[in-house]
Amino acid sequence: MRQDPTFKDIFAYPFMVEELLRWFVGDLQGARELVDGLDFSGLARVQEQSTTGPPTDKRSYANDIVWRVPFRDRAEADRTWLHIVVMIEVQGDVDYLMALRIRNYVDNHYLDLWRGQRFRSTDRLAPVLPVVIYTGAQPWSAAVRVIDLVTPKETGDAHPDPASRRSGLFVGDGYLTLDTLRLATDDLRHDNAAALLAGLCNPTFERLPAQAAALRARLATPALRPLLEVALRWAEQTAQRTIGFDLGVDDMAEVDRLDESGELEAYFAERRRAYQEQYRKEGLEQGKALGIATERALLQRLASRKFGAGADARLAPLLADIENTDTLATVGEWIIDCDTSEELVARLAAGSHSGTT
Repeated sequence: MRQDPTFKDIFAYPFMVEELLRWFVGDLQGARELVDGLDFSGLARVQEQSTTGPPTDKRSYANDIVWRVPFRDRAEADRTWLHIVVMIEVQGDVDYLMALRIRNYVDNHYLDLWRGQRFRSTDRLAPVLPVVIYTGAQPWSAAVRVIDLVTPKETGDAHPDPASRRSGLFVGDGYLTLDTLRLATDDLRHDNAAALLAGLCNPTFERLPAQAAALRARLATPALRPLLEVALRWAEQTAQRTIGFDLGVDDMAEVDRLDESGELEAYFAERRRAYQEQYRKEGLEQGKALGIATERALLQRLASRKFGAGADARLAPLLADIENTDTLATVGEWIIDCDTSEELVARLAAGSHSGTT
């Protein structure tokens, strides 16, 4: 899977960079004090440079997105931290040399910044905060630091503390990883566009209507209109690719009308219900035509598709003694109606289908 190029367009907006830092770095990484010290009104895009060769070189790499953010209190005694450089990398596959690439990016950034200038003993380099946004299916497992590529991996916390000024993270010795498909539900705030975007990387039928409506509300200002359209269409494409669901945002004028009338989330929810009903009918018709054994396998696939990997294995022994097609049809309805695999398993384990097997 290649990286999603739309993310480079989305994080070209300073609003999204601020949202990412406040939510992911400030809240999830526990660096609220660091983020609160930034002056986001001074966010400035830094031209990304190829760091391993000319652009025509197939082996060359270039930073995805680089921003500079000044600190609020630049009159303090410690004037060495006048601003911080934020490097955002977007990955669709695990890159096991990411730690080396990050260090290379940072080193070349420093060299380019001071090229042709004399670095004095009192001068200091600006801290750099590298963030890798990962959207792939396989869990991110690349080394965080270059030393882990050279020596056996150390035990303990693999992620440097971003709140510490002494952290090697700020000089390219490490990076923070936002693994979008493995975020906890509680981490997906509805008042932050970056959190909503991350949640929509892994859409579910249950969360999608509320998340899409919340993203529309968060990006409602006229200045963010281009960002809104890009983000909603990206969300629709992602939902179609991952769960086969059409969000229905082709007509942005209608989306605006529904949002203004407070009906947008209900609209998304109704589209979801209609899709699920059609999906249920098609699945049941196919199951009856293929026979009991095949219908059981189909139900397991439906459960895995809705509830995630592992749901099919939990369902298999509970379906093994069911020989009645009407009962299997009922189980198919339960898969649609239940919110979690635990609820589905509980219904079956309780013997709710007894007497019809």
